[in-house]
Amino acid sequence: MQRLLADSGRGDERAFARLYELTCGRLHGMALRMLRRADWAEEVVQESYVSIWHHAANYQAGLSAPLTWMTSIVRNRCLDWLRRPNLEVADEDDAYALALPDEGPGPLERLEASTDARALAECLKRLEEKQRDTIMLAFFEGLSHSELAERLKLPLGTVKSWVRRGMDKLKTCLSP
Repeated sequence: MQRLLADSGRGDERAFARLYELTCGRLHGMALRMLRRADWAEEVVQESYVSIWHHAANYQAGLSAPLTWMTSIVRNRCLDWLRRPNLEVADEDDAYALALPDEGPGPLERLEASTDARALAECLKRLEEKQRDTIMLAFFEGLSHSELAERLKLPLGTVKSWVRRGMDKLKTCLSP
């Protein structure tokens, strides 16, 4: 675990993912015992792992074992969480929620959004399969060009060309 923490400190995301897999159950259990609410425990553990990622380079093996160091981070976050002012107010009959103005889109905005979505879907159907797939992966799964190339096992230049050509075709299709 010490090696995983050191590698995480150097920015190795795979090492951090493995560290998470090995420790998340234990740290979540500890947070749950301290906070006695699953939603709070999940929030605290998530914040703790962000902190662990950012401070992994500062970990000193001579001072404590990796799990001890990580446990102290979670423990301190739990204590901070318990000390915060209690801002939650019970609203059994939803009176408070119903009194708030609806800031969501109105009927006209929803209609325009659905029209835009239909137009985009129609234009996506017109693309070549390879262009459509790369654009869908890039924009709906958030993959970068290099991640696309790795996933599709294609050269980076090919993937960039497919995305660019597909975007040009979408632009033309969606233009009035």
